[in-house]
Amino acid sequence: MSEIRYDLLQNEYVIIAPNRLTRPNYYSCEEKKENKTELCPFCEGHENLTPPEIYSIKDKNGWRVRVVPNLYKALEIEAANGLKEDGFYEKSDGFGAHEIIIDAPKHITYFEELSLPDMKEWFMAVKARVEDLKKDIRLTYFSIFKNQGERSGATLPHIHTQLIAMPLIPKNQLLLQYHYFDYYKKHGRSVFEDVVDYEREKNKRVVLESTNFISFCPYGSRYAFETVIMPKVPISSICSFENDKMQEFLKLLKDSLILLRKQIGEFDYNLFFKNPPMQKNYESEDFFDDIDKFFRFHAVVVPRLYKTGGFEIESQMHINPLLPESAVKLLRETILS
Repeated sequence: MSEIRYDLLQNEYVIIAPNRLTRPNYYSCEEKKENKTELCPFCEGHENLTPPEIYSIKDKNGWRVRVVPNLYKALEIEAANGLKEDGFYEKSDGFGAHEIIIDAPKHITYFEELSLPDMKEWFMAVKARVEDLKKDIRLTYFSIFKNQGERSGATLPHIHTQLIAMPLIPKNQLLLQYHYFDYYKKHGRSVFEDVVDYEREKNKRVVLESTNFISFCPYGSRYAFETVIMPKVPISSICSFENDKMQEFLKLLKDSLILLRKQIGEFDYNLFFKNPPMQKNYESEDFFDDIDKFFRFHAVVVPRLYKTGGFEIESQMHINPLLPESAVKLLRETILS
């Protein structure tokens, strides 16, 4: 029997419909295709195939992590910022930043195959770019994400991360911030704190846990095997991460991705790193000073195992064919196997 669940973290309803797993080819993963490296612009030695680098981490052997502008950028830092009239409508030039963080010089196609020291260098590079871009007070919202595989929207297999910085907060993200702020004002605690405490107490949807972090499938999971890695301690943004907690967070993320691959097989996914707004502006002035109290940085793994249909697009309501409790049961069995 299907269920309609309310996702407290996303402030939206989700339909959990296990019977949809019987649909032809609904839950299947194609075999990994061989990836050729000859013309990969992200491999070491092919630096001339990308725009000039913005930032890099290097050692005596060369670069370890490299950041370049996106060749097909959605936004440009050179554009003017400000609204313009367009007849009955309004618009603005595409001001913002769109950067590519190349995670490693070698042609690696799975992020979880990086060693923990390499992952830490990557994380520090992403953090450095956010800290640098936020010096521009016009940039307030930072989207950090990874597309793994063709189903996720990736056009190149070499592991990389995208960073888009914008002068506005997307409407759905702004509404989420108010949802988190209202919860904090009502309860005196952050919704993230209460969700983490409840999930740890019930232990129905917890996948993995470490001293300061937890990996779990949300009660209102929007996708099959959707997994969240969240701190058990207050860490409001990537910029407030202390060095001693980076590796612990990355290990839990890496272990979660490895578990998912062992259970699902070769699968495509999106990986999101959720931050609050970085600047106070007219959109965020009501809650900005309390962000450290009500928001927690977290990562969300979204496996792309099936296509989105018309209902999801029209209603903005997801249909998930797998109960999160069932997903966790399968993942826990994978740990023991």
